[in-house]
Amino acid sequence: MAILNAVKIVLIVIRGLGRLVLDALGDITGRGLPFKADDIVQPEILTRLLNRGALQPHTTPIVINTVVRQDIPSVSSNCQNLVLTIKQAGDATLPSSLFVKVPMEPLATRWFFSIINSWQLESYFFRHVAQTLPLRTPKTYATAWRRSRFYLVQENLHEDPAVELFINPDMMTGPSLERVYSCLDTFARLHAFHYDLSGDEREAILPMDYHLFVSPTMGLVARNLNRLALAPCIKKRPGEIPTDVSEAYRLTISHWDDLLEFWFSGPLSLLHGDSHLGNFFVCGQEMGMLDWQAAHWGKGIRDVQYFLIDSLPAQTLAAHERELVEYYVQRRAHHGTAIDFEQTWQEYRSFTFHTLMTIIVTIGFGALNEDQDALFTEVLRRSVAAVQRVDYSGWLRDFLASSST
Repeated sequence: MAILNAVKIVLIVIRGLGRLVLDALGDITGRGLPFKADDIVQPEILTRLLNRGALQPHTTPIVINTVVRQDIPSVSSNCQNLVLTIKQAGDATLPSSLFVKVPMEPLATRWFFSIINSWQLESYFFRHVAQTLPLRTPKTYATAWRRSRFYLVQENLHEDPAVELFINPDMMTGPSLERVYSCLDTFARLHAFHYDLSGDEREAILPMDYHLFVSPTMGLVARNLNRLALAPCIKKRPGEIPTDVSEAYRLTISHWDDLLEFWFSGPLSLLHGDSHLGNFFVCGQEMGMLDWQAAHWGKGIRDVQYFLIDSLPAQTLAAHERELVEYYVQRRAHHGTAIDFEQTWQEYRSFTFHTLMTIIVTIGFGALNEDQDALFTEVLRRSVAAVQRVDYSGWLRDFLASSST
């Protein structure tokens, strides 16, 4: 089995490199998908992308006369986020400014994200899924994906006076409890909307080939990333991961298949997947969500624990943790899909590993800037505190003991 998995990994790596080569050949022949910021701001190129990737057909083609890039910084680990002011020929069918998301230029980034399908997933999500959800997502005008490249053209949320976006300092200080309750209600509405569908029904909405953990490609990649990330993370952040936590991490990886079965079986919901505060936005009296690169089918409490652990200081969460989970359970019943609190609490304990795993992989393999470094170190500390506070190690021992009987 180990040899077979190694062969599969090699083939995945080769396919990723092949996509880069084909994209480079496309640039030579003029058929490549533009993705560099300097290209996107050219009116004729933006015009072409808007028309070819349009979600809604236009009665007359859009023509962009001028494009000016606004100086609005937007930190991302894998994409360039552009805010563009545009002028259109004829009757304006688009707003005067747009948000455009394209890959970062480094080859390694494009190779890796073409392997894990994050950009393809986000393009698919906004073309086929976003409009059906019971919460606001950014309005999308055009999107397309090809091999190691993609683009996403959306509304510029900065222009909407009813919208408030969150930034890294908000993550560091944490939201108010009032805001936390609003986010939990948003999760409950989202998770109730597609709850307990059949496999065929889920497949028709978001195919399992995009799943972060159980798809044929990403499942294998995720397993190996998680296994290999611990050592470089410990090296980069010495003293941050206690021995008991690292031992629980290794034990989890060694029983990965059993845990996948627990995490992703039974009634499932459509999850955001990267549900920290920075991917929420205030929309009047409600909350919207952006950046759906990690959407997948799973248990709703995964989104909840990821949000609470990432977004709240450890001491704040420790003082309110069970009551916040109880509130989420109450709101699930309010939105028509009642769930049991005690079962949900045990699932919450189990999914604290996901927050720890995600930040360990991010630090272990990421090339972070100074701003990201401070935030991610804090998230690592919050994640470690969480798995210790809810005794993830104890949950894991009990789970493995029950699985072996």
